[in-house]
Amino acid sequence: MRLHHKIIQLALLSGLTLSANAAQAIEIVFDYRFDRHGWFSDSTTDGLARRGVLQQAASAFTHFSDSLSAITPRDDNSWNVSFQHPSWANWLERVTVNNLDVAQDSMVVFVGASSFNGSVLGAAGSGNVRASGDQGFIDTIATRGQQGAVDNALTDFGPWGGSIWFNSHINWYSGLDDPIAGSTQADLLTTVTHELAHLLGFGLADSWNALLQRNDQGYIFTGANAVAEYGAGIPVDGSAGHWAYGVVGSIDGQPVPNLMDPSTAAGNREYLSDLDYAALRDIGWQVSAVPEPSTIWMLLLGLVGVFGRWRRKTRPLDLDA
Repeated sequence: MRLHHKIIQLALLSGLTLSANAAQAIEIVFDYRFDRHGWFSDSTTDGLARRGVLQQAASAFTHFSDSLSAITPRDDNSWNVSFQHPSWANWLERVTVNNLDVAQDSMVVFVGASSFNGSVLGAAGSGNVRASGDQGFIDTIATRGQQGAVDNALTDFGPWGGSIWFNSHINWYSGLDDPIAGSTQADLLTTVTHELAHLLGFGLADSWNALLQRNDQGYIFTGANAVAEYGAGIPVDGSAGHWAYGVVGSIDGQPVPNLMDPSTAAGNREYLSDLDYAALRDIGWQVSAVPEPSTIWMLLLGLVGVFGRWRRKTRPLDLDA
């Protein structure tokens, strides 16, 4: 188990993007079947608001244009994945899904929540996969058609998806507008986007690990895009799954905290920085030009009224299983 603290980004509502090439974008599909406590229930105002936040966070990745092969179990081609229950009653509770269909250019993310009396915000993981059948099917499960995910020099990542657990004990802010300054609430949008970036391989993929280099202080990340953005190898935290404390990123040329560092303060909202996106490029994602966050945000606010039901780093931690 790898310890991760943290956490966002804005997005457009489901089905809406700024890109004319939306059909080529990666789609994140949320599955609520294991939401046993109804935290994301579509029959409650709070549940609908949280679903809206999930869609917001997912659209931070709509300009990723990799071609992911479909996973289509048939006949002798079968697979299953076991992962931490998204609404676990105890930390060790797991669930297995058999023969999940995953559409081309999409990832499936199971979500849920349960109460844990502590400061842990959430946990993300991709679980343990088993597959049987012809070699082509097994390769698809392992790589989603990304050849660099199996090369000796790992340069790519092709996930099926994963699961995210949220701590319902936390005092969450589930709005789309900015949190109130000085609030003691944890920003759900920040947390979801951070966890999705982990499921896309930040801190978890073999292609991430291949770019870590040990130095006297621990490890640095040596991906070419990230180094070009930062100016040197980028220090990572003790888990090697985040940027180290104190590493500063930028958005539109302005210095900002990175979304993918270990923690964020209550009442704060953060966005994926240019450095965060650069690292995702380095581990294999095709990332087109990233629009400046305020531009997307203003468009989003204009769209919220059409979809009436949608209505700065916080405390640690989030754990990735």
